[in-house]
Amino acid sequence: MTRARWIQARLLVRPVVRTIRWLPMPASGALGTFIVYAGLHERGGGNPHLPYVAIALCLSAAFLLDDPTAETVGGTPTPLLLRRGVQIVVGVPTLLVIWGAILAYAGFGELHPAMWVEFAGMLALTLALAAIGARIIGSERAGMFAAPALMLVLVVSAFVSARWRPLPLDPVGTGWFDVYGRWATALVVSSAVFLIVGRDPARANPIRRMALGVVRRPVVSSPPSPQAVR
Repeated sequence: MTRARWIQARLLVRPVVRTIRWLPMPASGALGTFIVYAGLHERGGGNPHLPYVAIALCLSAAFLLDDPTAETVGGTPTPLLLRRGVQIVVGVPTLLVIWGAILAYAGFGELHPAMWVEFAGMLALTLALAAIGARIIGSERAGMFAAPALMLVLVVSAFVSARWRPLPLDPVGTGWFDVYGRWATALVVSSAVFLIVGRDPARANPIRRMALGVVRRPVVSSPPSPQAVR
């Protein structure tokens, strides 16, 4: 990051803190705590149901990119990806603190290492859906698209056979790919989608710009010969 971008990011922190929708995060934390409590006290042995806690927290992350001032700051020279990067840097640590507190309540012994990959992949998927929602219905209501879209994706994935299930809440096998690989793939793909969709709409695609430059290249005609003039 260049010095100018770093200064822009620092100047954006305070406005972002004021515009982020903070209420869904403690609400999802309370819901996650209740899920763990109910799971640990259910009959037949305690199960904290951490995948459902991850879903609850990611549903609150769906509103992280909501920007009520999008229409006002849309014309500023600050890149859209930088603004969203600041939103993520400011908001995600709070979400991680809530996640850590719930894990401490559930007992870290109940946490499988694959759960970290699943939570990271689900969070990246949520932010990618929020970026898509911002492009479709506007940055002011991105969460209204991302939250139900996340639930739809997870429900559709649950109906796929275990062998081909792309986003399993629980590992569907004992192999590395079944335990870690599916959500790791979701993490990489979702991050790429977020970067692609998060480009400024007015910013020209470099490949398209090169193609148009070739197509629109002026044809230089040679001067007429002296015989033709005569």
